[in-house]
Amino acid sequence: MKLTRARILEVNRRGINNPDEMLAWYTPALQIAFDLGQRGIDLSVQPTVTGYRYGAMPEGGLSYNYADDRSERGLSLAAIDGQDEVGSSVWFAGRAKVTVTGLLLPYQGSDGEPLVLPYDVDDMDSEEV
Repeated sequence: MKLTRARILEVNRRGINNPDEMLAWYTPALQIAFDLGQRGIDLSVQPTVTGYRYGAMPEGGLSYNYADDRSERGLSLAAIDGQDEVGSSVWFAGRAKVTVTGLLLPYQGSDGEPLVLPYDVDDMDSEEV
């Protein structure tokens, strides 16, 4: 089963409603949605966007920040459709352009790029996996 907006929002709502619950998710995007909910951040107000990145989506759907040696808290996009490309994407210009749809996060990546929780990744927490 693939991740959907409804599934991300369901887990985010669980975090909002249970700020002290100790729970871990196998699906990285769901862990982020839950963590944000526990911090009182309601993702239901965030839009679904389509954009592009350079290179295939990493397994699990989160980008890695090599400069800081840690995962981003979402998937980096070079641009959202209709917006200018982020300047740092020049480093990835030799890679294939890949279209991504996901829930836009209310913060940016380390280089100022838009971050999303992508919909086209496996929901490893689904009972249908």
